[in-house]
Amino acid sequence: MKKIIIILLVIFDCTTRIYAQTLSETEVVAMMNEAFKLNKAKKKAEALDAFLIVGKNTEPQRTEAERQTYVCSQTMACRCYESLKRYEEAYLLAKKLMSGRLSDTEKKDVYHLYAMNGYLYGVKFMHKDVGQFAKGRAILEELVPYADGKLKDYILPKIPLSWFFEGAEYELAQNFRDALRCYEFARKGYQELGKTKDELYMLQHMAYAKKSLYDFDGSVNAYKQALSLARMNGAVDVQKKVLWKLRELEHSIGNVKQAQAYAVSIDSLSEVTSDLQAKYDYYNQKGNEARQNGQYGIAEQWYLRGKEIAEKGVTKTISADKHQSYLNLQNLYAATGRYDEALLYARKAIVEYQTYIPKDDAAYNMPYIVLADIYRLKGDKENCYSSLAMLFNGLEDIKNPKAFYAFYATRGRCRFAFKDYQAALADYKKADELLAVKYPQTDADRIMLLALIGGVERQLGNYAEAERCYRDYAEYVKRLYGENDMNYVKAQIYLANVEGFAGHIDNGCKNYVLAEQMLKALMKKRIPYMSITEREGFWDPLSSLFTMMTPYALEAKQYQTAFIKVCYDALVMSKAFLLDSERSMFDVIKRTGTEKDMQDYTKLSCMKNRIKVWEKDYQTYADSILSLSKQVSRLENQLASRCLGYSDGTDFMDADYASVKQALKQNEVLIDFTDFVSKSQGRKYAAYIINKDQDCPLLKPLFVEKQIDSLGVIRPDMYYNEDYVQDVLSLLWEPLKGNVSEGATIYYVPSQLLFQVSLESLPLADGSLLGSHYNFIRLSSARELVKMKAKRKVNTVHTAVLYGGLQYDLEASAMAAEAKKYELPDWLVLRGDIARGDSVFRDLQGSRDEIAKIESILKRCKWQVTPYTGKNGTEESFLAMHGKSPRVLHLATHGFYYTSDKAERVNYLKGYTDAMSLSGLVLSGGNAAWQGKKLPEGVLGGIITANDIARMDLSDTDMVVLSACKSGQGKATSEGLYGLQRAFKKAGVNTIIMSLWSVDDKVTSEFMVAFYERLTDKANVWNKRKAFEEAKEIIRKKYSDPYYWAAFVMLD
Repeated sequence: MKKIIIILLVIFDCTTRIYAQTLSETEVVAMMNEAFKLNKAKKKAEALDAFLIVGKNTEPQRTEAERQTYVCSQTMACRCYESLKRYEEAYLLAKKLMSGRLSDTEKKDVYHLYAMNGYLYGVKFMHKDVGQFAKGRAILEELVPYADGKLKDYILPKIPLSWFFEGAEYELAQNFRDALRCYEFARKGYQELGKTKDELYMLQHMAYAKKSLYDFDGSVNAYKQALSLARMNGAVDVQKKVLWKLRELEHSIGNVKQAQAYAVSIDSLSEVTSDLQAKYDYYNQKGNEARQNGQYGIAEQWYLRGKEIAEKGVTKTISADKHQSYLNLQNLYAATGRYDEALLYARKAIVEYQTYIPKDDAAYNMPYIVLADIYRLKGDKENCYSSLAMLFNGLEDIKNPKAFYAFYATRGRCRFAFKDYQAALADYKKADELLAVKYPQTDADRIMLLALIGGVERQLGNYAEAERCYRDYAEYVKRLYGENDMNYVKAQIYLANVEGFAGHIDNGCKNYVLAEQMLKALMKKRIPYMSITEREGFWDPLSSLFTMMTPYALEAKQYQTAFIKVCYDALVMSKAFLLDSERSMFDVIKRTGTEKDMQDYTKLSCMKNRIKVWEKDYQTYADSILSLSKQVSRLENQLASRCLGYSDGTDFMDADYASVKQALKQNEVLIDFTDFVSKSQGRKYAAYIINKDQDCPLLKPLFVEKQIDSLGVIRPDMYYNEDYVQDVLSLLWEPLKGNVSEGATIYYVPSQLLFQVSLESLPLADGSLLGSHYNFIRLSSARELVKMKAKRKVNTVHTAVLYGGLQYDLEASAMAAEAKKYELPDWLVLRGDIARGDSVFRDLQGSRDEIAKIESILKRCKWQVTPYTGKNGTEESFLAMHGKSPRVLHLATHGFYYTSDKAERVNYLKGYTDAMSLSGLVLSGGNAAWQGKKLPEGVLGGIITANDIARMDLSDTDMVVLSACKSGQGKATSEGLYGLQRAFKKAGVNTIIMSLWSVDDKVTSEFMVAFYERLTDKANVWNKRKAFEEAKEIIRKKYSDPYYWAAFVMLD
């Protein structure tokens, strides 16, 4: 290079004698030499000035020598610019040189300088603070033909990257359409470059943008493309992320079967990964899934697992992952009413969030949204408003309208909760005003604000304005999600309610009818593909939508119209929905499934029961809970898929007013009780009355629960006491009796408080019982009437199993010897091993004599009777009836039912919260487990809960007689009564005789013996109902106090 420079200077010295320049020829030569010396001394700025002067004097390029000197000086000037990081000037100067004549050697140098400095200049425009992505991209695209191999490898990926950055800015601003356009260009660029990892990333962003634009099919397709590409390239972590997204998306649009298939794939991939970031993501997603299905204890364990990894600091995004873990736990605890724990994690989340957000950032106080919401749920107005004040601190720096919206919407929500309606309305309107600057009314957040504003207007009594808001809301939701979406169903219900307030009853009824029809159709479409657990999670938030129709009808003074028919259809759907849903699956398996299907079905119930036992001690059994819950999910989905091949299992949903009416005969009436909570009056009761002749059901308002409370009834037996019964009759029966004739058969379905009442046992003023004037038949739901009249299958083989006179205290050796008599499959005896001590059960002396007498009565009628007494009535003997149960099962033993609060004082039950685990029966040797004594290996404890019974197949049993205290008690919900009666119904039993409270042992035995004597009397011909009432009357004559006889009820 030095030699070339000397030659150029000699040539230049000759030519300057001919052409006059600004500098003399000596000065130009001296300047060029000085420039090289300065450059060598790394004095780049001074060297640059000298090279530029030389260039100015040789720019005319009138000779070849002058051209070469000019190119050389300006090439060197470019290098100096580059060293000084003045890339734009270097880029422009090189570009200028390229417009002139260059030798091949010169081209190589100039092209490189042009491409390198152009690249360094162009990427500056891609920085988020500059955001001139198109300009930067244009520069980079211009450079590509001139860049050499290595530099080209730098430039080419930056072009699609600029599209991605631009798309991300659009996404941040909620402009998903332009974001999608940019992501598509980015994906194409990465695809052409063979950058698979980046292409996968773009496909996921494209899918998200399409989902945000409610193009669900397009979103699914984009995710599927990503999944296929990830599988081809062995990208396991990407596969898992995409599978989660596909599962969530398919589930949200109702493709349950496909969602389940993705869930199985996720589990399979997660079991083989050792990557802690992947495990962290997996645990959080499993937590979300469990929470969605209402499995809050399992969700908590998954979230805690994720938190443990995040707090170790081993994930790629440590602070963000810790923040997400705290948010997960905070949201879970808030949803389950554990507000102090929710606040603890909310504060942790704030600390974590603010560690990576600068204090002067407008979003610094954003986490106080969550804190305010928790205080709102807790009812702590002072701290809620204090959190809101922190949230609004620095509001003037916020630029994003969506952030503004979140702040004002949160404050509006809190003010609404504390009944500051005018202020809430102002906040919601302000939020909409801020969004309207940038977003059209079709924006999802603005649509939601219509509903929020409508709700406030309704509270303020501005019904016309509320109606307008809800009508607009329904229309926009329909456009956004379509007609066959849950959001549209809810929108129709909101609209119907406010139309009622506005006095537009006909429109309100019409919209309620439309919503009921859509909801039922939606459920029939989705339910067949769902596992039992998923059905529970799906149904829980929907059940209230069905029960809202009755209070609306009463407010609208609709008592016997076509609308009432639809209201009753909704009630029939809601009662015992989950019970009949699972029972329907069982019936499908029993009728058309394989032996393996039945084993899997029962195994599932056992596995779930074991999880419930383990949940009493989460810290000890956390690993086991999570491992088994994964197995349950997988087996449930497999079984649901196989069952769908036999039948969709939705026949039970066809029960409605028409089928109920058809099932009734002349002089038969169904009274279906219902209840709802009024904000002003508390729980209220009503009843639907159905007979054969009427066109529509009759809806009768009854009483407010406070009226019963005011009577001072503190025990269920007091309802029948002469001091209270007339008031009870006036509230409960007087409004109904005008609609039934003397001697009619009355089927009735209790609700809430009325589960404690036996209508037939209420004494009248003349001393007779209400049941002596009518033939009362108690049902768990109106579906039972439809099934009953459809000639349900009854076991005609005369077999009976009797339990009574049991020994609750047994030596371990005696229990082991009894256990060995039965060979039970492992899947039927899955048990937990947690047992704690408490008080013991005493032997029921009268029950041994009771069993002996009943055995004698039945054997006289040629029945095959198997008695279990003393040490023989073990839990093993009970479970052995699975799949081969007798026609009659009689259980004379201790029963128990505890509320979750009272269970805390019973060590054996402490930790359980569900009613099915808090109710049950005690069998031989039960005191050992109840007291927490260690049991011999392979021996069951003798405490059988409603959960245990519910997992059995007792479908050959026509009648179960529970000669046990509290056997008719349980937890009352809109779904029905959770306890022993639900368990036996779920197991397939037709009729249950039980007691509503604890009854004297001797009197119970007398009643039971009298019942079997009347049942086998030739005059009754096995008429269970008639024999039951006759037995009750026999006991009543001997013991006049209702305490002794009114407790017994028969449930069909």
